[in-house]
Amino acid sequence: MKFAWLLALSFIATPALRSEPIPMLGSGILIEPGSDQIDDSRYQIGSEWGKKPIQESQFKELASLERVAKGTANVRGATGFYLGKFAGQHVVATNNHVCPSSWACSFASIAFKQLGKSYRTSSFIGSWPSIDLALLTIKVAKDDESLMANYALPFAFDLPLYPGQKLLTVGYGSANNSRRDMVGNWDSDCKVFSKTDEFRLMDDPDSLNPGRYKTWSFANGCDVSHGDSGSAMVDRESGQVIGIIWTGKIPKKSEIQNSDYLDSILAEESEEIWSELSYGVPAAKIKELFLEKLVAGELSDAAREVVEEML
Repeated sequence: MKFAWLLALSFIATPALRSEPIPMLGSGILIEPGSDQIDDSRYQIGSEWGKKPIQESQFKELASLERVAKGTANVRGATGFYLGKFAGQHVVATNNHVCPSSWACSFASIAFKQLGKSYRTSSFIGSWPSIDLALLTIKVAKDDESLMANYALPFAFDLPLYPGQKLLTVGYGSANNSRRDMVGNWDSDCKVFSKTDEFRLMDDPDSLNPGRYKTWSFANGCDVSHGDSGSAMVDRESGQVIGIIWTGKIPKKSEIQNSDYLDSILAEESEEIWSELSYGVPAAKIKELFLEKLVAGELSDAAREVVEEML
């Protein structure tokens, strides 16, 4: 990750979204809109590109979509989501590689575009590479608190993950999205591919710009691209958050862009599942790490209070 770029950009006024630099999946290296690493088909999983602009008319088609879309925010050219109010603090989650430290997001505007609301960060709770998670707090006006509570997306730490589990993701992925609209994916390939509650501590499989640390992961077939970093991974049927996206293989091999081939590697439990798809951090591993930190006394008082209420 090129921290010098992030440091310089953190002191520049936030530009319009479509001209804002975009953190790469996994590594967080910033790329400019219009880069040849943005608008192409290297990110596609399955026979169709499933990421579509979010429209209000879709809310009636998928019960969980409205809450997920309205609880999702743009964070420094990437994505984050509102977890809820804990220990009196309004907490937003994104990736460690989006906000690796307090200075990286100190001046960030957290924009909930579906709600027409934007809030400044008020504090940095912490970031943890092994779960590629960063937690921030935002300044929510008192009159907005009940509105935000309606669209909170807390982690469902104890919900099992199983192969074929249907997923939903919403974020600001840049591929085929030059307008930088909010886009969502819930096509037939957007599902869990790893075995029931199988998680691996793995390197970033991106062969072009890999991140520098290992992160706990589960495998899925959702279309994600640079800018989707920090998106909630949601169980489509229950609407519960089962993890957070962190990376994906770039570029994909051609066979992965065939849904029949995907079905075959899922049925065979092929090792390709762990090298060619998209990868999210499971909520269960986030809970596990937080419990370890609490027992070890490795959280600040402010972070401890928030984490205890989250769990």
